[in-house]
Amino acid sequence: MNMNEGTVAILIQWSLLCLAWMGSFDLQLRNMKMERRRVLAVISAFLICTFVSWEIYFAPIQVSLSGTILPLISSIVLYTKLMRKIRRLYLLSALATALLLFWLRWLFFTDPILLFWDERIIVPAVGVSAIFLMSRTNLGQLFQLMLSMPLADAIHSLYFWKLSGSCHWGSEYAQDLLWSSLSLWALVSIVWSAIRRILGRTETESSHSDTGR
Repeated sequence: MNMNEGTVAILIQWSLLCLAWMGSFDLQLRNMKMERRRVLAVISAFLICTFVSWEIYFAPIQVSLSGTILPLISSIVLYTKLMRKIRRLYLLSALATALLLFWLRWLFFTDPILLFWDERIIVPAVGVSAIFLMSRTNLGQLFQLMLSMPLADAIHSLYFWKLSGSCHWGSEYAQDLLWSSLSLWALVSIVWSAIRRILGRTETESSHSDTGR
């Protein structure tokens, strides 16, 4: 049974809100020098503005506040927190990821037989895999996600404007893709951090045992 578009995003937002409140992401937030209360405020803002859209007065384009404007504002804030020397590299990586995601959605549209699973699973999985290959830091990865997902959606909406008859940036479906990507990234980050701590502890114990011989 398929859920209505936007339902996945809302469920994930509520889940992340509860997990952040319980402190499940404290380690990742410390690494990114973020405060828990600010993250809670940001997620709440996304949740409240889920169905708020504006129409551009000079073009028949609807822009979602939660699906486009807030992610872009978040990416700008994250960009200012990145190291100056590598900011441009992260920006180029985000643009490359956006083009990759657009190409993937275009490929699924033109050849649906390739869509072997739900697009809301395949696209986030590819996007998260790409940013992990391009960046090693949580901050850089989050920046790339928050910028590449709305950019990919904007390119996709403009490309298929004539076919669909409408252009909506940050639609409910696009928000499903964004928050599916964020939840997958958060899960992988937590698991990877746990693995690194275990391996680090193992190496420390091994070095201590070697010293005692």
